[in-house]
Amino acid sequence: MQRRTVLSFLLSCTSALLLPARALAAPEVPLAPVSSQAFAYVVISVADMDQALGLYVDRFGMQIVTRRDGHDKGLARIWGLAEDAIIDQALLRTPGATQGGVHLVRFKIPGPAVREGAAPTDLVPKSLDLAVVDIHKRYEELSAAGYKFRSPVGKMEAGGLTFLEAHATGQDGINLVLLEILGKHELTSPQGYGVVPQMVLTTADNVREATFFQSLMGMTQLSYNRLAGPEVEKTIGLPPGAGLDIRILGDPKNEFGKLEIVQYEGVKSNNLYPRAKPPARGILSVTYIVDDLSNLLSRGATLGIVDHGSVTSVLGTGRMASITSPTGLHVDLLEVHH
Repeated sequence: MQRRTVLSFLLSCTSALLLPARALAAPEVPLAPVSSQAFAYVVISVADMDQALGLYVDRFGMQIVTRRDGHDKGLARIWGLAEDAIIDQALLRTPGATQGGVHLVRFKIPGPAVREGAAPTDLVPKSLDLAVVDIHKRYEELSAAGYKFRSPVGKMEAGGLTFLEAHATGQDGINLVLLEILGKHELTSPQGYGVVPQMVLTTADNVREATFFQSLMGMTQLSYNRLAGPEVEKTIGLPPGAGLDIRILGDPKNEFGKLEIVQYEGVKSNNLYPRAKPPARGILSVTYIVDDLSNLLSRGATLGIVDHGSVTSVLGTGRMASITSPTGLHVDLLEVHH
């Protein structure tokens, strides 16, 4: 279970005071995460904000940290868009979590879904892992709400753990992975969902991708597993004989905001990362809030990091930089001005 911090205590205590969604404005300074090894938000572009809030807030039980209608010139600039391209945003977190939030964005003219027509093994920002309580009940309620699952709940073992897993297609083509690790107590909302302990991205070279995040961000490789066999093929949707190299990167003290990098073995993969750019719909990027951007700028100098200077956005005001991982994931870095 995630260790509670002063921040998470304050967040949980003030949750009852949250104003109606459209009454919230951007804070002068965002709530700072406890570690830059875990992402603060995964950025998800949506076609319908009300429908997205119905899923993440009403069904999954996430709390609204910030809600903003209107343009965001700061983010539009660093994302290479016109000043009026962003029209609606919401920052969300699971109650009690300090990392692993969801940043919903609606663009004036939403693009096609990043994962439109994608095969399960294509290279792309692929999935959101949802820690759940009673996966069979969650499966039934999502099915009743119209969400389509690729297969029934599957049972797999890795790293000495037994876990139950089911994959559903969510709004804007996002793959939602329900995950219940038997015998492990997870941080979840009263509705039984914890969003987002891990974001899943597929890569052509897991070693290179892991080295990038470890050297730049100081992340820890929390686990390494190789999965194969008929049950894995059925649950994930793989051809016979295929396997997966899976590595989880993040902060050993934080259960949320981790990156799960997956390399498929024995299959052909198309690279769809060039699609994951605003205003496309689906998972676009991740945002980290860091204490010292200067060190990251120095370490990333040969890796193509871009310093945007001071930026005011829905995230607050601070110095921002951006970088792209070897496999193509866009990463924004924010050093908050105190």
